[in-house]
Amino acid sequence: MILLTVGTQFFDDLIGEADRLAGEGIFTEPVLAQIGLSKTKPRHMRHVAFDPHLLDKAAKASLIITHAGTGSLCECISIGCPFIAVVNDTKAGNHQLEFLQHLSSLYDFCWIDSPRKLREALPHARPATSLGSPGVSRLAENIAEYLASAATSHV
Repeated sequence: MILLTVGTQFFDDLIGEADRLAGEGIFTEPVLAQIGLSKTKPRHMRHVAFDPHLLDKAAKASLIITHAGTGSLCECISIGCPFIAVVNDTKAGNHQLEFLQHLSSLYDFCWIDSPRKLREALPHARPATSLGSPGVSRLAENIAEYLASAATSHV
C-alpha cells in the first residue's frame, strides 16, 4: 500500500495531483490518502480525513508521500520507509521549503518543491539516510538546533 498524508491541515494540490496519477494507473499499488481538512476529495484513492492508526499504516506502507510538515518528516525518517516529501508552498513564509533545505543537509531523502513534480520523483523515493551526522537518533536535536537558529535569524 502507498500512503499519502497531508497531516492535520490541508494540501489540496498534492491530493489532486496524486489522485490524477492514481486515475492514470501510475501507482502499482492501492493508495490510502489521509486528507486532513482538505476540500479535495479523491476519486481514485481510498481516503480518510484522520486516522488514529496512521502511524501503524505508515510502518507497513511500501511508499509514503507526505507534506513537508516537521512531525510527518520525523516519523518518515524514523520509520525507515521510502518516502517523498512535498513542499506545501501555501504555508506561511514557505517555511516547509526552508526546513527541507536544512534537513537535506543532514539526511539524504527525496523531496520536491511542487506536487506537479510527483510523477518524476516516484523512482527516486528512498528511506532517509544520515549524511555523516550521528544518525536518526539525533533527529530531534537537529530539528531543535535548526529551529533555534531560524528563530534568532528572523528576529
